[in-house]
Amino acid sequence: MPSLPAAVRIVCLLGIILAGLCPAAPAIAQNSDSPLRVALTGKYPPFSYYNNQGNLAGFDVDVARQIAERLGRRIELVATEWDGILAGLLAEKYEAIIGSMAITPERAKRVSFSEPYYQSGAQLFIHRDNPAKVYSIAECDGRQVSVVLGETYQRYLEQNYPGIQVVTLKSSVEIFDLLEQKRVTGFVSDRLIGSWQIKTADRPFVPVGDLLYAEKMAIPVRKEDSQLLADINRALQQMRRDGTMQAIHNKYFGLSGPVVGGSSGGMSTGVVVAKLGKGFAVTLGIAGAALAIGFLLAIPCGLVLNHPRGGMALIYWPVRTVVDFLRGTPVLIQLLFAWMGLGLSPYIAAIGTLAANSMAYMAEVVRAGLISVDYGQVLAGRALALNRWQVFRHIVWPQAFRVAIPPLMNSVVALTKDTALVAVISVAEVIREAQAIISVTFEPRKYYFIVAVMFFVVTFPLMKLAALMERRIRQKGFAHD
Repeated sequence: MPSLPAAVRIVCLLGIILAGLCPAAPAIAQNSDSPLRVALTGKYPPFSYYNNQGNLAGFDVDVARQIAERLGRRIELVATEWDGILAGLLAEKYEAIIGSMAITPERAKRVSFSEPYYQSGAQLFIHRDNPAKVYSIAECDGRQVSVVLGETYQRYLEQNYPGIQVVTLKSSVEIFDLLEQKRVTGFVSDRLIGSWQIKTADRPFVPVGDLLYAEKMAIPVRKEDSQLLADINRALQQMRRDGTMQAIHNKYFGLSGPVVGGSSGGMSTGVVVAKLGKGFAVTLGIAGAALAIGFLLAIPCGLVLNHPRGGMALIYWPVRTVVDFLRGTPVLIQLLFAWMGLGLSPYIAAIGTLAANSMAYMAEVVRAGLISVDYGQVLAGRALALNRWQVFRHIVWPQAFRVAIPPLMNSVVALTKDTALVAVISVAEVIREAQAIISVTFEPRKYYFIVAVMFFVVTFPLMKLAALMERRIRQKGFAHD
């Protein structure tokens, strides 16, 4: 085995390399030369969605472009998940949210809201067949009603109608599928949004009862960005005076407004293929980078874990603590912490988190492989006057690696699938691209199945390769080394 100084140098060097790959995201500059970074979901048609060309479009997108133009700044749109959009603003990932966010007292404590730029309200929608025979929200007691996770409707129902079983889902597309199968009684959404989506998706749903409450939609910024808030308010006032805001509203909600997305429009096949292909390339790139870094870190960590006493005792417990913590906490929490807590860019957070997680599991695999080598072979090597590094290089590691190959391949497959989680931190990988397509086409079964097949095409050969390598090892008589 290598001496203590060599092992320490390896661990420290790899740690420095990993730290260098993960610089903190710089604070957003607010001047006319920098782009105005605006967040929205890209999955909320007709306010934000991907059009036939695969570009972001919608009511909120048009409003954002107009505001940026009047501020004399370029626009940079950041598509992110709704349930983490405010946290991203507070973490300085963008400067404003133009995504139809309702003003609430709780939100106003954390951020500053602009003047409202439109008003709508919460509405209950049910299946046209109305199997539960409900005609108002008051008749839904004891029944299941769906809302999109992170929207204000969830808290409203929980506070005012505690007898209702609130079912939270990630998007209205998922809610539509549940209601069409009559697995929920109804859903609560914005009156404009719900009516538009139902018409566009050609679903058999209808609104019932009065508006539950009215909502004023505004643009939140961080508390300290008072000048930006004043500039946005001035731009909104100009847009109302010169008729721009009304023109944008008529474009999407007027009688002559175009129908975008949905079954009548959707995305062209070429755009769908391009988005899925680009997203899957990002997925494989993240997986490849994370695996390479994780494996390089796993070898020295596995060596340390295999020697809790002796020369490596000083670094054993720090390494053991890190490995156990990474294996004992959800990858999703680690991703969110790296992105929001450490302020890393989405791609660096994704690669760094998955690399660290794969390192933890592969380090245990390496340790198990080293344990499988009989200590008598180490003594035999020393009897042949080999030094510790030569014993490890020529005797221990070849046998340990053969034993570790099958579980290492399993780690590769698991990490490839775990890349699906990075969609929650705004990484444009294949799951997020599929969700963007689904928000316009309203065909979740079709596109989630396509994505599943894409993953299977990659992971199945890896599983077969692991089985082949295991058979080759057995054929060569190394299975019980």
